[in-house]
Amino acid sequence: MTDTQRQITILKRILHSSDKEIHDINFLLENIKEYGIVPLAWLKELDDEAVYTDNGMMQVPGEFAGFCQFLADQEVHTAMEVGVYRGRSSYFICAVLYRNNSDLVYDMVDIVDSLDEFKEFQKILPCIRKQIPHTTKDFVGKEYDFVFIDADHSYEASMEDYLNVGRYAKKMVCFHDIYAHEYDSQGGGIVRTWNEVGTITTKLPKMVFSQFPNRWMGIGVISNSKGCGTIGRLGDFESVMAERDTFVREIQRFDTLYVYGARNDSRRMYRALRQQGYAVEGLLISEEDENPEQVLELPVCYLRNIAVDDATGIVVCYRRSLCHTALEHLTEHREHVVICDDIIASFLTK
Repeated sequence: MTDTQRQITILKRILHSSDKEIHDINFLLENIKEYGIVPLAWLKELDDEAVYTDNGMMQVPGEFAGFCQFLADQEVHTAMEVGVYRGRSSYFICAVLYRNNSDLVYDMVDIVDSLDEFKEFQKILPCIRKQIPHTTKDFVGKEYDFVFIDADHSYEASMEDYLNVGRYAKKMVCFHDIYAHEYDSQGGGIVRTWNEVGTITTKLPKMVFSQFPNRWMGIGVISNSKGCGTIGRLGDFESVMAERDTFVREIQRFDTLYVYGARNDSRRMYRALRQQGYAVEGLLISEEDENPEQVLELPVCYLRNIAVDDATGIVVCYRRSLCHTALEHLTEHREHVVICDDIIASFLTK
């Protein structure tokens, strides 16, 4: 039996599985291993039960099984996968969705047609459509229920895929390789994209399927659980970038900076500014009770003990609703204060 024949047999098994089976993580895991995994050396060292073949899917079986178990219940009528390569993972995801959604349309987008045995798989998955050669630029603003981003893993390209189609997803947007730090040199890679998208969608629930957190691969899901509107909206990311640029221009007029407060948001901003090379002296507080956690790993200064002159800036990195509390203590230094939203610390990397 060839790899394709075996995989089609397994996909038929998925399509005709019972509700009990499709929700059984062991059933999914066994079928994923039998389906076939690309023989990455570190995976073979960890699990000798899977079928390893160059015609397999490039997935970690455990996390992919959890992801598919989650997808089994989802109502998805339109789907796009960006970056399908040979299609082996795509066919499996599609089968899980198609089992529960008979009207599914699954667009497979890539710049080069490397799909294996597309016509053979299409016989049992008539919902798949080859959108090759294309990029997300050809689908800007189109609203799919489900968008899976797994193409160019550089920050610039993966964020562009999100901005073109991901943020317009109605039900969920998914990212593959959210822990793929091997792409960090490419502008921060997909890891940075996942973190930034998560930051600007704070009201939406996130799920992570990972067998090796913060080490390899990983699948991240942002779900529009309310079922109305889309994951993001036109201009949301752009407005955050504009606010970041304004903030950077404002702090550049000072030679020395302090970050007001000692809680999580202030500490994140302190670290972000230091990482970008700014001269940040420390965290600034007015009273001892403003440092309830007794921060020890970072320098904490009392406002009364520092000299504030024209070259000194005080960054207030709070949620908008809390800014007034901080400003009450900084009234006499108001011209030295730079206010920013608490999420800006996550976007200082350039």
